[in-house]
Amino acid sequence: MILSLVSRRVLLATAATLPFARLASGQEGFPPTERGARAVAAQFLASSGVDQRAAMSKLRPTQADYLAVYKEPVAGALEAENDRHWEKGETLRVGATRSEILMIVVPTDDLIDGKPVLSEFPGGYRRVLPYLKRGIPIARFKYVEPGKTTGLAVDGLVHVNGRWVFMPKPWTVVKAE
Repeated sequence: MILSLVSRRVLLATAATLPFARLASGQEGFPPTERGARAVAAQFLASSGVDQRAAMSKLRPTQADYLAVYKEPVAGALEAENDRHWEKGETLRVGATRSEILMIVVPTDDLIDGKPVLSEFPGGYRRVLPYLKRGIPIARFKYVEPGKTTGLAVDGLVHVNGRWVFMPKPWTVVKAE
């Protein structure tokens, strides 16, 4: 049987998301790798079928999580800043046409050490480098339309204390110098 190009794409897209569906169900957890971060991000695709508010609520950091990623005063200030968004129940709003994820996952060491990958993260990260702790996997990703490189950019997905949490835009709590 010959599959049309469209059918092949759907089949490939479905096959590509099967591991994510298994991860999202909690059967395997979300490992501190690109695959784990990608599985977390895939939950917010319009086609995921996941309760996105519930998925987002699982990404809410605790005070211990903030303190594991950032030194004070940034940890406390970022927690206070982000709490208002969490209280509103906000989630990622990914349009249906943005069905692909471009992802970068690196250890925070690479950012702190000023490696070239730092340029792939929002410029504001330069302001929080003195407060960022080492050894934490951090992801920056974009939801894009197929074949595109621009779209909905998301930063601040970090794996800490055995799970992925969301701490976006940490530079908002650090004054520009």
